[in-house]
This record gives sequence, structure tokens and C-alpha cells, in this order.
Amino acid sequence: MRDELDRQIEQVTRTVIAMGERADDMLARALVAMRDGDLAATDQVIDSDRALDRAYEQVQNGVLATVALHGPVGRDLRTLTGLLHVSLHTERMADYAVGVARTTQRAAEHEPDPDLLEQLLEMGELAREVGRKAVAAFVTADADAAHAAARSDDAVDRLNAGIFQRLVRLASQSEERLFWATRMIQLTRQLERYADHGVDIAEQALFVATGETTELSTGAPE
Repeated sequence: MRDELDRQIEQVTRTVIAMGERADDMLARALVAMRDGDLAATDQVIDSDRALDRAYEQVQNGVLATVALHGPVGRDLRTLTGLLHVSLHTERMADYAVGVARTTQRAAEHEPDPDLLEQLLEMGELAREVGRKAVAAFVTADADAAHAAARSDDAVDRLNAGIFQRLVRLASQSEERLFWATRMIQLTRQLERYADHGVDIAEQALFVATGETTELSTGAPE
């Protein structure tokens, strides 16, 4: 029974790791598509979300089946509960990557701003870093790594605040700039939310490692 429980937890964990990798890849490709103005690539990002949704269902079913069959307790139960939460957050991260792709499509009619684009790409890479660190911390149940992942989100928040202030100033110049700035603000929000869900994964890493629920984020992901 112990060996079978370990096998099932390992199998679900592998699926969750793959979900995190896929979400990271989706955001990476969305950022490249935004940089290059490649609308065909944005369609590919959007289409790839279906596979991640299927993996999410597999994790939900796998965790519920494992709990029903084995009645795990202690750290095993915390791990399975964490896997449920992490699968949800990685699914939402992928949704925000899709959001970046869709917003890039809507913004294609506007003239790009090279300086802003550079900042958005930097923010996107920082958000990816938060997600990668958080998933790694969860897999190893490393409390220190979880805190480090959450701290990485501070850079995302600082950059987001600076970009927002700049966009507000630009939006006041004309109606055309207002429409463009609104879409750019949507992009920054999507990147910020991606990173926020990474922080929530870090919180699950802490839960598995310590058995305590710890709030690492000042904002609540949607």
C-alpha cells in the first residue's frame, strides 16, 4: 500500500510539473510573439491551452482517487492537497499567458512603443522566474526556496507600478493613445497576475514543508 501511494503521488506530481513547464513555455512564446508582432504565434499559444486544461482534469481526478483509495494523512495529505492547489494555479497562469496572446492580437492595430515593449518583456521574464522558482520550491518542499520565489515577485510589482504610471501619462495625450494604453494596462495586469499565482504556489510549498498556512502575497489572484 505504501509503495502504491508513493507511486500515485509521484505520478500526479509529474503531471503538475509538466503543467508548470507548459504554462512557462506558453508565456515565453506569448512574449516572443508580442516582441515580433507575430499573430500566427499568438494563435498557437491560445490553441496550446487545451492540453493544459486536460492535464488539470487529470490531476484533479488523480488526487481524488488517491485520497479515496489510501486515506492519506500527515505530509502525504498535505502534498495531495497542495497538488490540487498548484494545478489550479498553473492552469490560471496558462490562462494569463493566453490573455497576453489575445491582448497582443488586439493591440496589433496600434503603433508599438519600443521602450514600453522592452519593459513589458522584462516584466514577463520576471513573472516567468517567479513561476519557475515557485514550482521548484513546491516539488522539493523547500521553505527557503518558497520565500525566495515570493520575494522575486517584488520586482514584478515595482516594474508594474512604473509602467502603469507611464501609461496613465501617455493616455492623456489623445483618444488614440487612450485606447492603446488601455490595452497595454491589460497586458501588465495579466503579467502581474501570472506572477501572483506563482506566489500562491510558493505558499503551497510552505504548507507542504511546514504544515502551516502562510500568506506571502499582498494581493489575491483571480
